[in-house]
Amino acid sequence: MSRSLLLAPLLLLAASAVSGGPALESPELAARVAAGELPPLDQRLPAVPRVMSMPEEGRHGGELRLLMGRAKDVRMMSVYGYTRLVGYDRRFELVPDVLADFEVREDREFVLRLRPGHRWSDGHPFTSEDFRYWWEDVANDPELSPFGPPSVLLVGGEAPTVSFPDAHTVIYRWSRPNPFFPSALAGTRPLQIFAPAHYLKRFHARYGDRDALEKMAHEVGQRDWANLHTNRFSPYKNLNPDLPELDPWLVTNEAPAVRFVFERNPYYHRVDARGAQLPYIDRVVLGIADGKLIPAKTGAGESDLQARGLNFSDFTFLKASEKRTENEVRLWQTTKGAHLALFPNLNVEDPVWRDLMRDVRFRRALSMAVDRHEINQVIYYGLAVEGNNTVHGDDPMFDMHLRTDWARYDPKQANALLDELGLTERDARGIRLLPDGRAAEIIVETAGEDTEQSDVLELIESTWRDVGIKLYTKPLQREVFRNRIFAGKTQMSIWGGLENGLPTADMSPEELAPTSQQQLQWPMWGQHRETRGAQGEAPALPGAERLLALNDQWLTAGSTAERRAIWTQMLEIHADRVFTIGLVSAVPQPVVVNRRLRNVPEKGIFNWEPGAHFGIYHPDTFWYAPD
Repeated sequence: MSRSLLLAPLLLLAASAVSGGPALESPELAARVAAGELPPLDQRLPAVPRVMSMPEEGRHGGELRLLMGRAKDVRMMSVYGYTRLVGYDRRFELVPDVLADFEVREDREFVLRLRPGHRWSDGHPFTSEDFRYWWEDVANDPELSPFGPPSVLLVGGEAPTVSFPDAHTVIYRWSRPNPFFPSALAGTRPLQIFAPAHYLKRFHARYGDRDALEKMAHEVGQRDWANLHTNRFSPYKNLNPDLPELDPWLVTNEAPAVRFVFERNPYYHRVDARGAQLPYIDRVVLGIADGKLIPAKTGAGESDLQARGLNFSDFTFLKASEKRTENEVRLWQTTKGAHLALFPNLNVEDPVWRDLMRDVRFRRALSMAVDRHEINQVIYYGLAVEGNNTVHGDDPMFDMHLRTDWARYDPKQANALLDELGLTERDARGIRLLPDGRAAEIIVETAGEDTEQSDVLELIESTWRDVGIKLYTKPLQREVFRNRIFAGKTQMSIWGGLENGLPTADMSPEELAPTSQQQLQWPMWGQHRETRGAQGEAPALPGAERLLALNDQWLTAGSTAERRAIWTQMLEIHADRVFTIGLVSAVPQPVVVNRRLRNVPEKGIFNWEPGAHFGIYHPDTFWYAPD
């Protein structure tokens, strides 16, 4: 099979837009050109830039204010900017972005063609040398990458053959199919296969004096030259203002800070149909605030585009704030597998609890002891969808039983399963006793960033108590929350469900299998996969082992039909074995938008993967209309 995604009509339009007359320049950058600080626009754009279609062509200028709950969320600008080699369009189809085009041959060979004349944000040419440097000097340098290339680049343990025929062509080849490669490049946190070689070589021992680099590393608090290089190369995290980038806006200051300013990239590769360089908005300012204060600050008009940090429970308050601010509130659709789900930690270090968490009867009992209808009515006004953590109802692979298996409120059957487990003894409170005599008390840990999770857990506490299980809620800071789960200290946690609730068969099903330490139900099993056995533990349940095997089969499947069959099997196992306990899904997401901000959809999908939250709608095309 051979596929080629070419943009000939679009490229012709781009050429016409730029060559047919003087391209429209940002007034802010025009002043810098006049002062001799920058070359003219036609020398900054690629020979054939990407032409963006949009509801309204806009005008340059203005400042976009956003709020984030912690300094680490400065990385969200990489998400919202959504500049990728290839990216998803609004139909969730892959199209070239940074690339001029790409060609896929039988899912084994991928030809990536760059845009001649494309430049990094500092004006240096962006070429295949940047791909060679990453592959040879980063991914395959044992000091920078002790585990070797990212696992997504390995098919059955086989690394690709990577070649660089000329300055604008990169070819990845495998002997077996790797259908996940394009979607990994398009990810919300993308597979990064290039790096600014001209900048990073100064921090690499292969190109400089090792002793001098070690001294430099120690002077800035880094352990060695490799840590210094890694610290300097953080494109997703936005930690280094000096790092050349391809994104629409560039960070100008470092943490710690309570305000991060992003200025436009003068070499950005996208234009509108007139040839006006994007982004339209001059700068983006990220204000850092306590996550609990983001709804109040948004309601006071301190943000021009806000969804992060807002929950459906804030909608009424935000709607009332429309009368006193320039903002309006919209409700976007969400497509996660579950808006909220419980994650029994199958790697919890307590041996008694570990045995219980790994027994499917226990997980099924807990699921059937949740009154999802009550949660929906009390917290979400009946607007949510009740059921398991699975694919969205609009997904072609959806089947109703995936949502309802072991998810109907049935305390009688839950009690029967708990009795079958031998948990028949109770204390004076009616709480069941564990085999070692302790009370069956489960502490559910949260990231502590809002009250919504605690409110939901309060409702679950009452129905679990009816079957003899006592629930306690423990809010934590997010980093502590995750680290405790990774270390096996946590019994159970609450978080959002599957990020990709609208997959196609050709999208990776890895979320369903133990493939990442970030998966809260089996972090050590996922870490074992991520590190190729160097850390963590191998899966110890047949269902998890089967999911991992199926995931590997998907990676080498030869057709969409085969991949769809694998997806179906994995979804069936996931629902039957209740590895996560989905609560509700499709909870509307409030999106607060400044009334003057144009090209922001009235209705959209707010999703992390795929979608990159606002990224799929290209905020570089947003602009401010006059007062």
